[in-house]
Amino acid sequence: MNRFRHGLWLAAALLSLISLIPAVYAESDRRMIVEVSVDEEGNVPSVHEAIQLALPLLWDRIVDSKSRASLSDSMKATPFLERVVPRSDGVQVTFSEARVWQYLNQHEIPHLKQAPHLNLMIQMINQNGSDMPQSAELLQAYAESSVEARGIMLSEPASALIVIWQWIDASQVNLTVRGNSALAEYSETRDIETGDPLIQLQDWIDEILLAARDAHISNSAKIGEMLPLKETRDGGIEAVLTIEQPATLSAQVALEDALRQHEKVIALTPTYLSAPSRQYRLQLKGEEDTWVVEWFQRRGMQVLPTPHGWLVH
Repeated sequence: MNRFRHGLWLAAALLSLISLIPAVYAESDRRMIVEVSVDEEGNVPSVHEAIQLALPLLWDRIVDSKSRASLSDSMKATPFLERVVPRSDGVQVTFSEARVWQYLNQHEIPHLKQAPHLNLMIQMINQNGSDMPQSAELLQAYAESSVEARGIMLSEPASALIVIWQWIDASQVNLTVRGNSALAEYSETRDIETGDPLIQLQDWIDEILLAARDAHISNSAKIGEMLPLKETRDGGIEAVLTIEQPATLSAQVALEDALRQHEKVIALTPTYLSAPSRQYRLQLKGEEDTWVVEWFQRRGMQVLPTPHGWLVH
């Protein structure tokens, strides 16, 4: 009888441990799991080859781009291993989070302890100011297929990274990057060389994503926060208001007029205007600004704080 009870106790204990396994795996960092698949010629890598190929791919996901060169691709991977699972189409290599973080911390190598989550929005505009939705969708699809290799997660409830390309002429395109991610807003113009422009824009979006990812290393605590707004001489405050939402000219004017009529608005000065997006310098009376978010939300718009003001979309 005692043996029977002891057997039941052991069985219950084992079942309890087994039930905990999915929860442990669910909390693990997905970046630590690297899939090494067949090569272009259809050859399945050996376990040893897969392990050595997997470690550089892991560094690509979690180490700052500038510091990546300090980690040799020939570094032994075995000290970081947790488990290896051979498959018919390749090998799944899982690394130990504790050992990986310990190594990077000991050697003071800048890295991303957590995967950045970004809400990537891409817009393409032609020379005439019209949207190019098909081109934007192709670049969005490319970004979605490549972010895993860079240790980035794309999701809608996340910091906004807005990328806008506008063609100036047949060979020049202007880039504007906005949003409330860790990456500072900026703009630049480049020449597009002879050949497929889509491939060149794919390389460009790669640069933007890596820059946005690396910015999280030093700015993660500031993401989504809004710096103190610039004070004006009369005791009011001034900020940048960016609206990323397509609108007709009449709709733009109606929204501007309604905002100017608010009792706390001193001035609304356009600094950039187009059909898909507009930017203004907004001057307010006093230091109370919470009403701005509510004002746009009542009109069905979402407002996000940025280091310089508000982003509305």
